[in-house]
Amino acid sequence: MFTISKQVVNWDGNLYIIKRTLKETSIKEEFVQEYRDYICADTVLKKNGIYYFAQKIEEAQLVEEEQYV
Repeated sequence: MFTISKQVVNWDGNLYIIKRTLKETSIKEEFVQEYRDYICADTVLKKNGIYYFAQKIEEAQLVEEEQYV
């Protein structure tokens, strides 16, 4: 058995799952959006020279409440 751990961050009041991180110097700026799409992330955050490729956690919504008898 193995464990998959995910890093979750709170950024400006929103929660994100960090999919990948890259140093700013390891990727040209013009390829950042293309790489984001390639790894299926929807957001790129940048702080202290690091790109954080992330997936925003949407607020959960109740689709249908089941009634148990």
